[in-house]
Amino acid sequence: ERGYDSEFFKKFRSQNIVLSARTYARESNIQALEILFTYHGSDLLPHRLAILSNFPETTTPHEYCFLLPEARYVDEHGDLVALPWNEQRHQDLDWCEEPNLRMVIDCSPQDVAEFLYEEQPELLRYRTTKPSVECLTQWYQKRAEEIESYSRQVDCALSLVRLGKERNIPGLEVLCDDLITLETLVYEAGADPTLSLKELQQMKEIDQLRQLLINSSEEMYIKNVYQWVVPFLHRCESKNTGLADELLKEYLVTEAKEDLKYPLKIFQQSKPDCQQKIIPDHHQLMAVALDCLYNCDRDNQLSLCYDVLECLPQRGFGHETEVTKTLHDQVDLLEQHLSVSEILEKHGLQKPISFVKNTQSNPEEARMLMVRLTRHVGRKIPPVSETEWRGLLQDLLEMQRSVYKCLDFNICYEIFTESLLCSSRLENIRLAGQMMHCNSASVDPPISSASRSKIQSKVSYEKSIKLVLAAAREYFNSSATLTDSCMDLARCCLQLITDSSHVIQEELDLINVLSLLEDFNMKILPMQVRMCSDRLQLIKECIAQCPTAYKQSKKLLVLADLMRVAGQDKAQRKGQVLVLLAEQALQYQDYKTTSIHCQELMSAGYSAGWQVCSKLGQSDGYHDLTTRQELMAFARTYCPPNVIQSLLAVSSSLQTQILYQAVNYQIQPSESSESISSTGHAQQTETQASTHSSSDLLQRTTAKTMEVLSNTSMTTKAVLHAVSDAQWWKKSLNYLRPLHDQGPEATLKGVAGVNGDLEKQGCHPFYELLLDDAFIDKDEINYASYKYSALENFAEVLLRAGKLSETKSEGGNLFPATEVLLQLASDALPKDMALALAYLLALPQIVDATKCFEKQPHSALSLQFAAYYYALQIYIRLSPCFKDKCHPLYKADPKEVIKVVTKHVTENADFNWSDEIQTLVHHLIYYNELLTDFTQAQTLQGLGKGVDVQRFATDSQYKRETILGLAETLEENVYKISLSLAQRYSIPLWEVYMTHLEFLFTDSGFSTTEIESRVQTLDLFDVLKTNPEAFHEHMTKYVYPGINGVDHIRLLYYFTLLENCGCAEFVKHPVKPDTHIKLLKKLKVITPDLNYKKLTDGDFDPLESLEPVLTSHNVLSLSKLAPKIPGKDSTMLSSNLIYATWLHKLFWTGDFQLIKKPPQDITEWLHAYDTCAKYFDRLFPENIIGLIDDITFSANSVNKLNVQARLEITKRAMKAIKQTSEKQRKKTSEGSIPPASNSQVSYEDTLTHLQQSLAHLETLNHSFVHSLKASNQGLFKKYYQLYDLSRSESSKLHNLAVTMVLDGQPLDMMQQMLLVAGKPQDISPKAVIQDAVQKVIDIISGTSKDVLLEKDPLKVLEDIVKSVHSNVVDGGSLVSSDDLLTWLRPFCSDADLPVKPRIYVLQVLEQAFDLSDEDSRLLVLFRTQAVLKVCWPEKQVGVSDIEDEEKRFLLFLELLDSSNQGTEFQHLVLLLQAWPPMNNKDISTEKDNAWIRLVTAMLTKCVPEQKVAIGNEILAICRSLYSTKHKLSFQHVKQICLLLLDQSILLPALKLGIESGNQELQTLAMEQIRAVTQMDASSYDSELLSLLLNNKLVVDCVPTVYYPCLMKHLLSSHDEGQCSVEEIAEQLHQAGCTAEGGSLLMYHKTTHPSLSTFSAALSVTKRWL
Repeated sequence: ERGYDSEFFKKFRSQNIVLSARTYARESNIQALEILFTYHGSDLLPHRLAILSNFPETTTPHEYCFLLPEARYVDEHGDLVALPWNEQRHQDLDWCEEPNLRMVIDCSPQDVAEFLYEEQPELLRYRTTKPSVECLTQWYQKRAEEIESYSRQVDCALSLVRLGKERNIPGLEVLCDDLITLETLVYEAGADPTLSLKELQQMKEIDQLRQLLINSSEEMYIKNVYQWVVPFLHRCESKNTGLADELLKEYLVTEAKEDLKYPLKIFQQSKPDCQQKIIPDHHQLMAVALDCLYNCDRDNQLSLCYDVLECLPQRGFGHETEVTKTLHDQVDLLEQHLSVSEILEKHGLQKPISFVKNTQSNPEEARMLMVRLTRHVGRKIPPVSETEWRGLLQDLLEMQRSVYKCLDFNICYEIFTESLLCSSRLENIRLAGQMMHCNSASVDPPISSASRSKIQSKVSYEKSIKLVLAAAREYFNSSATLTDSCMDLARCCLQLITDSSHVIQEELDLINVLSLLEDFNMKILPMQVRMCSDRLQLIKECIAQCPTAYKQSKKLLVLADLMRVAGQDKAQRKGQVLVLLAEQALQYQDYKTTSIHCQELMSAGYSAGWQVCSKLGQSDGYHDLTTRQELMAFARTYCPPNVIQSLLAVSSSLQTQILYQAVNYQIQPSESSESISSTGHAQQTETQASTHSSSDLLQRTTAKTMEVLSNTSMTTKAVLHAVSDAQWWKKSLNYLRPLHDQGPEATLKGVAGVNGDLEKQGCHPFYELLLDDAFIDKDEINYASYKYSALENFAEVLLRAGKLSETKSEGGNLFPATEVLLQLASDALPKDMALALAYLLALPQIVDATKCFEKQPHSALSLQFAAYYYALQIYIRLSPCFKDKCHPLYKADPKEVIKVVTKHVTENADFNWSDEIQTLVHHLIYYNELLTDFTQAQTLQGLGKGVDVQRFATDSQYKRETILGLAETLEENVYKISLSLAQRYSIPLWEVYMTHLEFLFTDSGFSTTEIESRVQTLDLFDVLKTNPEAFHEHMTKYVYPGINGVDHIRLLYYFTLLENCGCAEFVKHPVKPDTHIKLLKKLKVITPDLNYKKLTDGDFDPLESLEPVLTSHNVLSLSKLAPKIPGKDSTMLSSNLIYATWLHKLFWTGDFQLIKKPPQDITEWLHAYDTCAKYFDRLFPENIIGLIDDITFSANSVNKLNVQARLEITKRAMKAIKQTSEKQRKKTSEGSIPPASNSQVSYEDTLTHLQQSLAHLETLNHSFVHSLKASNQGLFKKYYQLYDLSRSESSKLHNLAVTMVLDGQPLDMMQQMLLVAGKPQDISPKAVIQDAVQKVIDIISGTSKDVLLEKDPLKVLEDIVKSVHSNVVDGGSLVSSDDLLTWLRPFCSDADLPVKPRIYVLQVLEQAFDLSDEDSRLLVLFRTQAVLKVCWPEKQVGVSDIEDEEKRFLLFLELLDSSNQGTEFQHLVLLLQAWPPMNNKDISTEKDNAWIRLVTAMLTKCVPEQKVAIGNEILAICRSLYSTKHKLSFQHVKQICLLLLDQSILLPALKLGIESGNQELQTLAMEQIRAVTQMDASSYDSELLSLLLNNKLVVDCVPTVYYPCLMKHLLSSHDEGQCSVEEIAEQLHQAGCTAEGGSLLMYHKTTHPSLSTFSAALSVTKRWL
């Protein structure tokens, strides 16, 4: 009473008791809560777990451990049940407190615990008076996770789990292990303190293991491994057997990849002598250590590798098994790899041992390694000594002997020698000379394998030359200058070879070339000299570098000889060099030297020198006219036909010079008298030269030139006549026209650098100050320092001469001046435009000036000049000028003249002008338009858009494309220019607007809103909609493909434009633009990620596009839109298809609302099905069938669902279909039309389909099907899967049965499978076998494209026949031999098919079945006909021709006599194999045997070159008969051997005799072997050596030349079944060849060469055998 608190009791009594209990739990008032549970259990115990969940997470569970639920095993079956709480009462229940009475009184009782679950709804699952054990397990797990998550106190969570385990709560082991690991990581291992249980559970075991040791120091590493890792591994092992070993191995291998330090510590604690080993199994220790060492990527841990090796058990430790032996062998190999790594490290080339292992079998990699090693040593500073080099050689040989056996030891010598040669040191090169045979007479003494390391081998002479050349070329190519010191090294290498070799001499000559090139100041790399394919080009560069090179002809000719210019043609070489020298001398106007070189060319008759001779003959500076005439005569003799006329014209010009001299032309008046006298002398000289030239011409003219001259006799006579004619200037126009007729390109080229582009106005220097920015020709007269120059071009001279002649004749002979004036105008136009205008104004015909203008480049100046010319001419003709004074017209501004004249003719366009005026007006307008176009083009060029001005002015198509291209811009000024240009050149505005709209959609980068705004701003649409068809075409072709299918806003605007433009009638798609607009307005809201283009494209299935975006939120909306969406078959979708697609996705992948994650166990799968089944009323029956089949008979269902789940789903589906069918029937009877009434499949059909599925699923529990599933054979598992997915459908079962037959399975197995499936009536085993046979026949025949993966069709057919045979033998009646013969007879009798497969099939049938005599004869006939129709198609045979052996033999002899080719002999072999063996005594003797006859014919009818091939073919024939009934007898084999030996075909005869196994034949073969004195390809190969070894004939070969090759083959070859080295040594020892046997054993065991002595060889045999 003293402790009684009335207020507290009053409050407690009126308070909700559940609330009180929760309060006590939150206050950790454990005693009060215990009392409430004990005396108010009826009210509180249903909420016991929820109340316990309210304890503070920081309160240790040990404090309220007696409140925790527990379980006990209560009955004899050991069932585990929850232990109820021990309730007590203060007093018995009053009658009014009885539960039944209270239920009557309180009709609507209030839930006093409702608040508890409103705050924590997840606790509802634990609201029960009698919780199950599974419920308690879930509560313990959930509560422990909450404690860890909320408080981060792992110990409290772990305590709760341990208390649960103490109370027999199952299923807490995994959580307990995770919490222990988490506790170790957080509290002991120093891991991240924020690490949570959830994060730990998401980590892989290997990551947890790494976290345990990630912060361990090197000193505490092993202690931590024992303390943390070993218990962790034990926990992992308890969960999954073998996992601990895998984790430890993975951890060590991963650590070893970066560093072996820590793995070494673990290996040291796992040594065999350790008491407590971390890795107790020595097999595992060796395997893990090997993996660690080979996975280590670091190359500086060789010492640690050896430390790890010391930790491994020695051979003999523990019980030895095959695994132990294999591991020790791998350890031995590891030691060899370590030795190689040690050698590499010793020489400074560190490599990990994994590199050695990976390259030991790769010859190329091994070679590269040795090359790098030797080159590395060669680059050491200071250089290594000779002793170290020789030590390196021994190391190379040791590497080759121990590891790199894929390389021949000779390659080591070659690599070593090559590195010496390339070491850039003379002493090393001399040392390399000691390693090589430096002349062809030097050879190595015979060296046995045992003494190879003692006696140093040398590189062969041929290889030595290659090595020396390679080294010399490397030095040569690496030289930086022509005088580099490497040249001495290259020369030293080449001089090692003492024999005379042309390739060596060529290299020495190339080195000597460099010194000569240096004399000519050539700046060129030696490498460039070598790589120069055209050595003549170097001569040209020498001449170009040295201005006086033409005076050093002897030195240049020597240089050409050394470089082998023109190969071996010395005349061609000398001629080419002289031509170059003559051209340089002519360039420097040294005519005397040029003449000397040309005289040599003419003396040598070098035809290609005609050009330089022609140039010298045309050189005006060379005054020796006689020599020039000779040179021209030589040029005309050897020139091409097309230049003869021009050369003749040049000769005529020589005559012209004489004429000039005669009239004192271009000579100053003071020299007149001298000129007259010299002219007379020149004329006399010219006459003599002409006579001399003509005689030389006739003497040197080739046949071709004579032909050309005869064909052009008239032309030649005309030109020669012109030379002597007084009117020679008239004919000279023929030589002016080629210059005048050149195009504008030639004009530009000819005046390059002389205002060729006519951008500036040229003027005479005298008027320089009158013009701004004028062009002044530098070659014109310079008034600053005046000097007279009388230079006149040909046209000026010709014009002057013509006018003089015309004046002389007083107009009698008019000079045709048009072409001369045009040429003069063209030449003067860039330099002096006023002079050019004067020339043009002097033209007799005005319009001829167009020829000049057309040749000029288009520029503003040239076009304005042309317009000015025609404006002047029009003005002159309309208003004639003064004759006696200058008219003001010529002083007016040219622009004003053009403007005035153009305006006048434009305003009076209708005036009746004369024809001449109309022509001039036409030209004026033409050049004005060109000028306008050019100005527009320059404006475009100024925009920087890459416009070609010249092309824009001339090419109309380019002009149109350019203007439209300018419309593709966002720059307002450019866009306005494009509009003005379009208007100027009559390009429709519609095209410009359309181009700009396409640009906005495709390349502008604008958003849709910006595009719409710009279209409205520019008012594009009003023009574009005037042509809706073209608008639709352009939008569809150019705009629509570039729109992203997910960009619904852009697509909406696109279709809006089409609709507003009225393009609906031009749309061929079933969906019109207005429908697209409606769809897009809805789809952009409900499915923003949908690819609308794929959805509406008829080439794609719209359901595939919809499936990724279908969800429970939008499926209803999309189903309503389905009738507007086109399907793949041009029909619209229906809502049932939408729901079917969504349900397929819902079942397998879940939904964020209905099924939040993909199902995992059977309960979740069934729940997923039930969720889908709620929507069956939205589907048609065929949709339900498709959905259920996808759930139960798809690859997903087989992999994810077990058979029980699929059975249950099928049953539930059948139940649902029945219910749905009833509902539909009721709706139909009530008059309403159900949605599924349009379906083509009824619910009854659906039910039938599901019943078949159910029946099939039940067969999966059959023992036969179970045996297929449980089999370890992949083929049987495949059968099971195919059967599982077949759903007992006839077609699929039939295909499966055919597959089993093709795989060679017993027919009973196939029949059993059909019986299990119920064996549908339309599937018979016989039909299955027939289809399988037919399929193979079709594949063999080539009529089928099916492929039997990795199977030979003939072998498959043989397996089928064997299966049928086995079935018949076992008493089966599925298929008979008659059936097979019926099926295969058409194939075997088809002559169009290959012979071998048909014969093979017949042989298989014959071997499998005991055929009747008639069938046997029929088979023989088929075989015979099959062979004959290939090589002897005209030969017809019947049964009577092959019914007995005598007739077959006669037929064989007949065919043999007519056979001469290898193909015919091969088919005779097939024929004999196809027939039964000939056992008749009369025809089976050695002489008359068919095989002997065949071999004899093959040997006698072959040509000598084919004897070896025929011998090998005969050997192959005999071998093919070994395992057949045609096997030859001993006498027949001997006869064939003798026939081969008679024809000197040794190798096949030896093989045939040795492999026969007959002692007599082997003796015959050994006699032939002893007679061989020299080994070559015709006397042995590896196959023969293997036969000698396997037939124990080594002893007999000891005294022969075969013995060394035998030993080499034995030691290098490891063929399966071959005798071992020990067995051969034993044979030699038994035969008294002890020394040979001992030497073989020592070499095999790689005994050091210094120990391989004769006495040692005698003693080791006793010790090792």
